[in-house]
Amino acid sequence: MKAFTHILRVFLASLFLSVPALAHQTGNSYLVITESNGRLQVEIDFIVRDLGNLLQAPTLSDAPATPPAPTPVSAPTPTPEQLQAMQPAIAQVIQASLEVQLNEQTQPLEFVSQSVVLHNDGLYVRQRFTSPSVASPLKFVVVRYGFFNQNDKLGRAFFKLQLGNDELSSVFDSSTQIQRFVLGESKRWSTIGLFTHEGAWHIWGGPDHLLFLLTLLLPGLMLLHRATSTDTGSDSSGAKTAALFALKVITAFTLAHSITLLASVLDVITLPSRWIESAIALSIMLSAALNLQTRIQLSQWKLAFIFGLIHGMGFANGLRDLGLSRTYFIETVLAFNVGVELGQIAAVAAVGIPVILLAKKARTKQLVMTYGSWGVLLVSSLWLVQRLMD
Repeated sequence: MKAFTHILRVFLASLFLSVPALAHQTGNSYLVITESNGRLQVEIDFIVRDLGNLLQAPTLSDAPATPPAPTPVSAPTPTPEQLQAMQPAIAQVIQASLEVQLNEQTQPLEFVSQSVVLHNDGLYVRQRFTSPSVASPLKFVVVRYGFFNQNDKLGRAFFKLQLGNDELSSVFDSSTQIQRFVLGESKRWSTIGLFTHEGAWHIWGGPDHLLFLLTLLLPGLMLLHRATSTDTGSDSSGAKTAALFALKVITAFTLAHSITLLASVLDVITLPSRWIESAIALSIMLSAALNLQTRIQLSQWKLAFIFGLIHGMGFANGLRDLGLSRTYFIETVLAFNVGVELGQIAAVAAVGIPVILLAKKARTKQLVMTYGSWGVLLVSSLWLVQRLMD
């Protein structure tokens, strides 16, 4: 019992120290390749706070097999004048580290302009490039994206390609820096697979949604093994009650976030990202606080539905970042949502099964409930402050 309590305290301390750093991903960028007036147009966005690391990125041609991690840069946001002064250096790194091939022919990238744009997670620098006329017919495109280093485990580049009648979306990361796209074929299943994968990744890469769901499920732990002291000696009744409790919570959360996810991507509901992210953190705080008191008793599945409406708008932000396919709009929305559900189920199983196996006594279950809720409350409080001040 004491050993379990010690393990639980160590786990919560690790959670408190590590999770706030994961509340927001870093290193994301956006790459769009289109065709205009017979010429290739390339548009690439980098978040301003990562420009220091960008300027130290190795080029495709001279990058060592194991590139050294760049020195972290923690400087204040550059002024417009400073960003303009950095323009030649940024363009030089992009031209050296980004390669686009059309039908096996590398396209030279000529700098066109630089501007500043706003995405959901902050201020970005956008540079535009052009290349000579596009050969016809195009059979395939190869993109080599060379901006990742050893520390870029979360960093991703959201990619969109629009050439002729072809529209493709993909994601580059440190393990998939080179991708080949075949044109003129059916893209439906590859698009569905991509958005399903990204929906699951959105859950595992963003701990706020997971913490909310697991916090709502914590009271269900108290329902387990309830019937062990009855005359039958069986715990099947408690297991069924706990399973029904979890099913109601997960179903309510799924239904609610599906409603607002679709409404948000259709622009029926539009709210500032800062409000949405702050409301998500507040929902986690309230859920954890309710677990720590007994005076106010609210239905967990109803809470899951109400707060799930807010979380759905957060899912929509992740979906928008990927770049919705206009050709397969319904498929991409449904695939992303299916990926979210698969990610949730996997996470609940990964956390829930070990807890159920370890927390068989009433005292142990109460410890998990109390310490777990306090840990989530502290972490979500930090998130709320960070997001309000961001």
